[in-house]
Amino acid sequence: MNRKVLLRLYERKDPKRKRMLYDLFRDTIAMRASLSMIADLINQELGQRDVIHATDIKYCRHYFQDKVSKSDVVREVSRPLAMLPTADPNLPTSIPPVDGQEATWTNPDKIKTSLNSKTTSKFSKNERA
Repeated sequence: MNRKVLLRLYERKDPKRKRMLYDLFRDTIAMRASLSMIADLINQELGQRDVIHATDIKYCRHYFQDKVSKSDVVREVSRPLAMLPTADPNLPTSIPPVDGQEATWTNPDKIKTSLNSKTTSKFSKNERA
């Protein structure tokens, strides 16, 4: 029945004909084959000759293939907070020392600024010795 409707839509050059073509032959259009071969396969299934062209397949692939129809959409159910994953108690919470040595950290506020001020540039205007 749907194939007869599709043929009537193509005879009338109805604007919705390509959408129905994609809906009926979604798997065939998604095949990794040439456009002309897919058009020939669909024409054979319809029992007609030169009704579907390669440009129709190209149009369907471009506009409909990556778009998900509203009926195909599956809604994600959000999980309650109680079911969210928690930290694994078997994992370490701190980094162990490497080779038995503890890492030492320097507080940048305790570094003397006079050490940093002795840097000179070759572009400075100070006299060179």
